[in-house]
Amino acid sequence: MRLMLMRHGIAEEAGPDTGFRDEPRALTDDGRARIEQAAEGLRALGIQASLVLCSPLVRCRQTADIVAAALGVEPVEDSRLRPGMELEDLADALMRHPGADPVLVCGHNPDLPHVVAELTGGGSVDFRKGTLAVLDVEAVAPRAGRLRALYPPSALRAIGSA
Repeated sequence: MRLMLMRHGIAEEAGPDTGFRDEPRALTDDGRARIEQAAEGLRALGIQASLVLCSPLVRCRQTADIVAAALGVEPVEDSRLRPGMELEDLADALMRHPGADPVLVCGHNPDLPHVVAELTGGGSVDFRKGTLAVLDVEAVAPRAGRLRALYPPSALRAIGSA
């Protein structure tokens, strides 16, 4: 399976506007613009997804909405992808969509770099906001995947602007 993992875009800080809570933090205007450019980069690269899964947190859902629209699919929220997601949670979420391939998952730090490290048996990768990792996985299990590409957000935006 082709599995793509993307971190949400730049979001507002948890402060008085969010009741000092993490869940309602939305993308900033800059965060939205950057994800829109990155989504154009995905399209320019010819990246496709049959399924876009995302955490239900606002900033992640907003990111998934933008990316899914660029890829021509509807995003699906899954509570297992909330902050604190582990490889088993990702596997459970994917099992609810048998045959979906390729799949793009929009999630959070530090979960995404840990999942990549566990899938590949390698070290942690840098997941700045808007980063995309592309993996080929035999199963969603330890050491069952290979990292095919890692696109920093600046690269995706540059490709989308070209």
